[in-house]
Amino acid sequence: MTEPQAESKLPLSTMLLYSVASMGTGFFYAFGNFTLPLFLRGYTANDALIGVLANTRSFAGAIIQPLVGMWSDRTWTPLGRRRPFFAVAMPLTALLILFCALHPPFLPLIGAVLLLTMLFNVGVDPYIALLADITPAHQRSTLNSLATLLGAVGQLTFALTSGLVLWNLNPAYSFLFVAVGLVVTFGVTTIGVREKQKTVEERKPLRFREHLSTLLRYREALKFYIVQFFLWFGINAATPFLTLFASREVAGVDEGMAQMLAGLLLAMTALCAVPVGLLGDRYNRKRLLSFGLGLFGISALGAALFARSLPDFIIALLFIGISNAAHTVLSYPLLTELVPLTRIGEFWGFNTLFASVAALFSAALAGWLADLFGTYRAVFVLTGACMLVALVILQFVYPRRAREQVEGAHEHV
Repeated sequence: MTEPQAESKLPLSTMLLYSVASMGTGFFYAFGNFTLPLFLRGYTANDALIGVLANTRSFAGAIIQPLVGMWSDRTWTPLGRRRPFFAVAMPLTALLILFCALHPPFLPLIGAVLLLTMLFNVGVDPYIALLADITPAHQRSTLNSLATLLGAVGQLTFALTSGLVLWNLNPAYSFLFVAVGLVVTFGVTTIGVREKQKTVEERKPLRFREHLSTLLRYREALKFYIVQFFLWFGINAATPFLTLFASREVAGVDEGMAQMLAGLLLAMTALCAVPVGLLGDRYNRKRLLSFGLGLFGISALGAALFARSLPDFIIALLFIGISNAAHTVLSYPLLTELVPLTRIGEFWGFNTLFASVAALFSAALAGWLADLFGTYRAVFVLTGACMLVALVILQFVYPRRAREQVEGAHEHV
């Protein structure tokens, strides 16, 4: 099977225009991971509930992402096939974030958080799928690294701005920042990136059951999804509790500094993103991802067992930042080696399904462990173990075997 046509080399200007929206996703992820848990603490002291509410985007991801992927693969509008999804979804997400900033009663807040994360998911996966549509194979890691860089810059910018200024003035200002940032950054990408209809294959609608039966033929992708399950199980276990861990169990750290320390992790991710992407386009992506998973697992266990002072915690965060760049930059380009690119929206949607199901269980389990043991260190032991399990399973994913299958396959969809 031939892949969708793309320019022989994507210009830097288009790469930058595409990547601007990643800064907006960075604002959103930092808000959900580092600021929203602190905001929810004002409503409830139940850590398990906080963990679930901070990961509500996983509920939506588990349900709608494969459907959104299939829909975007088979859609063409005057705006393209991917851009309509995020052009509509992100402004609506921003409006709901502003509603949350009004500090509504708890039940309306829960409903708004569920809905805004569902809308965000409707927009973000087609945005990610757009990368393969516009980029030749030899530039995918590079472009994804640039998007990761700007995404990390977005997270860092939000974490520092919220931690140093906005949160102390009024928590509502943090909500306003992320809402405006989403609209502006995705607006730039929507206007600046053009989709070409020649990359779209006209195919009959595919029923969900038919898709599942076809998916089962791609065994390397299925094994990769299991890797992603454990990877995101670990990440989503720890992320909602990172700022709580730092502010409550590391000497000399308050809530504002905790958000800034999260920013340090993101800064390290940003610094390493482009070098990892360049290496990924020149060397073996699987080996580089393996290194990242191993480093992540060891660093998380180190933080759990030894990080009691600020210097120790900073060292652990720096190593986690390096490994975070590896999996963020390399996961999507590695998946493009395992599946037909004409269906990348569907396959990435199922990647999100596995990640989302993992997050559904991990957030609740991590909060329960924190309550059970009376410490957030138990959460990071769970994270480290999950990363090492993902590392082992990744060794049984064979990209060359998958490429041979894709090249020899004859899809009738």
